[in-house]
Amino acid sequence: MSDKIKIRRILTEAFSQGKTEVLDELMTEDFVNHNAAPGMDTGRDGVKAVIRVERQGFPDLKVEIIRDFEDGEFVIQHVRLTGTHTGTVFGVEPTGRTISWNEMHIVKVRDGRVSDHWACNDLHVLLTQLGRMTPPDTSAFRQAAAGA
Repeated sequence: MSDKIKIRRILTEAFSQGKTEVLDELMTEDFVNHNAAPGMDTGRDGVKAVIRVERQGFPDLKVEIIRDFEDGEFVIQHVRLTGTHTGTVFGVEPTGRTISWNEMHIVKVRDGRVSDHWACNDLHVLLTQLGRMTPPDTSAFRQAAAGA
């Protein structure tokens, strides 16, 4: 089985189903999440905490893999997360709205297990949908496009 297929289980089983125990199988003992929030555990336990927080706010959270590919010892994933905001998350009481945001993940694989993780996510999109952030003023872009 390719690393890409194996690593998908982190998203499909751990994040989408809440089965955090699969992380012990799929991540090395010395795993490092290079994008952990300040003060957060950068190891597997930190990822388990992220899953618990996200699933508390979005119990029906699902991760759709838009595209993924392998490049040597790296697996790159573009994903969309979607869930109904029925629990408190990031200090926001439930809105009942369906929330969706995108993420990009790059993982380094060593001996068939993830040893390192880097990510970019649409946190501003998530926080805007939750009402924690005001959307940016994009009128200048619209005006420039109209004048082009």
